Amino acid sequence: MRIIHFFNWRLQDIIPNLDKVREQGFEAIQINPIQPLKEDGLKEWWMSYQPIDFAIGNYFGTKEDLILLCQEAEKREIRIFADVVINHMGSSPSDDLSPHPKVNPLLRSKEEYWRVRRRVENWHDRREVIHHCINLPGLNVYHPDIEDRIVSFLNELIDCGVTGFRFDAAKSIGLPSEGYRFWPNLIYRLKMYGLFLYGEVIFEENRNVIDEYADYMNVLGNYDGSNPSKMVKFVESHDTFLSNDNMGYTRHLPSETIARSYRDLTPHYEHTLFYVRPWDDTWKGEEVRKANLQKREKEFVKRYG
Repeated sequence: MRIIHFFNWRLQDIIPNLDKVREQGFEAIQINPIQPLKEDGLKEWWMSYQPIDFAIGNYFGTKEDLILLCQEAEKREIRIFADVVINHMGSSPSDDLSPHPKVNPLLRSKEEYWRVRRRVENWHDRREVIHHCINLPGLNVYHPDIEDRIVSFLNELIDCGVTGFRFDAAKSIGLPSEGYRFWPNLIYRLKMYGLFLYGEVIFEENRNVIDEYADYMNVLGNYDGSNPSKMVKFVESHDTFLSNDNMGYTRHLPSETIARSYRDLTPHYEHTLFYVRPWDDTWKGEEVRKANLQKREKEFVKRYG
């Protein structure tokens, strides 16, 4: 699966680019989180990961926009994958670990809907990672009421035509070996088979942990598990380009360098993601097109000799 990531693009602006997406050999588009946000509009890029509800519609598009995009993409045999934030909500102005006043009152109504208000200090301690907060108010996804709301939201997106999901901060949600059945429950309850699911498990070096996530979804991360065919690999992401801290390690690299590195990456992985930099048309270039089409050529040779 060759995925192009139109981060912070309005859904209406993606539609005119669908023919070019297909021509460039991409098979799917990862769209922006579409949940209502604590501050709407094209402001700080990270605001897209501070939702206030499990619902459809924000500055980047309405439910109707999403349906139209999915319909137009399907005509061109392009899949639409939604980036979904299910692990946390937007923070209060006075406390990063408390939910914003705009967060759905039903979510704010019970303390047991939220994680302990404590930050992850040791990212190698799985107990902390799956129970504490990632600098934002963490949801207790292990509570059946929260699981129900997440499932309902994802199924609504499926009804709109979405055929895949990127789970933001998937690494922070526990696994069956850790006593939690959130992931198998979720996948069983989704109303469509054949979904392309991938979870963000970045900077996780423990192969056993990566492999267990790969039992339920493809894994988007920096390190490989035992099965490379279950990995979704990238040269650059919105985090590595837009972050002002050490996370932003590709922001000073020329676009041409990213395109060449992407070309070198694609022969080794079945699933790759190409992030589109703001106001940058490198994704439309010949380097990227040839990189994506290598996969089709290999499949043709394998099938027909």
